[in-house]
Amino acid sequence: MKKLIVLIGLLLAPASWASDAALPMAENFRADARQARHQRVALLVFFSAKSCQYCEQMRELFLGPMFNRGDYADKVIMREVQVDGGRELRDFEGKRVSHRDFAGSYRVGLTPQIWFLDPTGKALVPALVGLSTPELFGGYLDAAIDAAVASMRATPR
Repeated sequence: MKKLIVLIGLLLAPASWASDAALPMAENFRADARQARHQRVALLVFFSAKSCQYCEQMRELFLGPMFNRGDYADKVIMREVQVDGGRELRDFEGKRVSHRDFAGSYRVGLTPQIWFLDPTGKALVPALVGLSTPELFGGYLDAAIDAAVASMRATPR
């Protein structure tokens, strides 16, 4: 019931949240991986595109509010990768690559996609692809987060 109330609140959220919906852009997955390993949390990687309206919806309705409220800080480290961006990041091995090339290494072509990665860059659970049913997506997202975190915490340090 709590999740349903949160979802309804997100769907009825004021448009002013759009300016607060920014996620941290991926800059250094090597450092993020160290933090994830230490905290025993998953890396939530949001693959987006600049002209993708569904990406904007996903960011505004779900990921932005989740990040800004901090409710999931003990479960995931959230980062955004723009598949059509030339911005650079450090990958899990410490190499400098573009966001585009990083997305290509995961074979991300369609957006939006959310991946849940371990500190080595390996997928913990199947990726969430698209946003066809926003009224159900919150439940799918919560289930994927819970499964990813359980997987992270089931492995020995």
